[in-house]
Amino acid sequence: MQDLKIEYREGKLVELSIDGVSYSSVTAVSLHHELGETLPVITLTVPLSIGERLVPASPDQQNLRIIEK
Repeated sequence: MQDLKIEYREGKLVELSIDGVSYSSVTAVSLHHELGETLPVITLTVPLSIGERLVPASPDQQNLRIIEK
C-alpha cells in the first residue's frame, strides 16, 4: 500500500481509497500500524445482500504502474 485516503464530512464517510481504488458501501474501517512494522493492516467491513456476489473489479489503467528492472 502506497496511498490511503479516508475523508469524513459532517461525521459521514465521504471517500475511502487505497492506492487509487475507491471503496463504497463500507460500514467499518479498522487500521492497525505499529511502529517498526513495514505494512499497515486495514480491515474493511462491507455488507452483502442475499444473492450478491463479490466480483473482482477491473483495474483502472491509469492506476497501473509499470515496473522497470
